[in-house]
Amino acid sequence: MRVVELGCGLGVPSLVAAARGARVTAVDWAADAIRLLRENARRNGLAVEAVHADWRELGGTFDLALAADVLYERRNVGPLAELLPRLAPEALVALAGRPHEPAFLDRVAWSELEPRIVRVTRGAPAAREGA
Repeated sequence: MRVVELGCGLGVPSLVAAARGARVTAVDWAADAIRLLRENARRNGLAVEAVHADWRELGGTFDLALAADVLYERRNVGPLAELLPRLAPEALVALAGRPHEPAFLDRVAWSELEPRIVRVTRGAPAAREGA
C-alpha cells in the first residue's frame, strides 16, 4: 500500500504505517520536522520517504492519504479538501478541535472522496465515517 502523510510534523502516523508494511511518503514544510522524522525512521529500521515541501503543492497517486491536525490555519481548508481526492481514493483525517475544521467538513461533504474523520479528544478518540 502506498501512503502519503500531509503536514507530517513528527510523522507518528507515517512511522506506524511504515511499521505495518506500507510504502510511505511524509511531507512537511518544516525542515526540522523532516530531519527528526528521518532520524526516527532510521532508529526504528523503517523506510519512510520524508520530503521537505509544501504539501498543498503535492502531486502523485497513493492508496491512502493521512492528515493529522493540519487545519490550524484557515488557508489549509480549501487546499486539503481539493488535494485529498486527487491523491488517494481514501483518506484518514484526524481532527483536534481547531476552529477551521467545520469548514473542511462542509467542503468534503460533497466530495468524491469518502474520508474517515477521527476527532481527537481528551478521552478516547471518536470516529466519524464520512463528512
